[in-house]
Amino acid sequence: MTPRRFRHALQSLGLQLALTLILSGLLLALFPPIVAISAAVGGITATLGNAVAAVVVFRAYRSDQVGSLTARMMGAQMGRLAIIAVAFGVAFAYLDEPDLLALFGIFLLVHLAPLWWLHRVSDQAMTR
Repeated sequence: MTPRRFRHALQSLGLQLALTLILSGLLLALFPPIVAISAAVGGITATLGNAVAAVVVFRAYRSDQVGSLTARMMGAQMGRLAIIAVAFGVAFAYLDEPDLLALFGIFLLVHLAPLWWLHRVSDQAMTR
């Protein structure tokens, strides 16, 4: 991963973590604690899955290693799915009645936040 791309990946992951903390804190102020805990679990799960995928996919490669890159992308997706399955399994096993809307809603919102961020970054790059 080049330093420039690495910076954007870190910014994206920072955005996900900040979004998780802000939304969990807001939900903690407005609802029972289980809602905020469920939101935090969902957001951290999405952030961790995306972090693992970013590290696996975006490490250095040569243009003639297309097969290797494709295998890394598939491996990253499998790793992300494993993280999600384990995290949600642990949440359902150990949280007493997790709030499903908060868990899955914040997971989805945080998981998709990098798409918005990367779109924003690419728009900025195109205007330079």
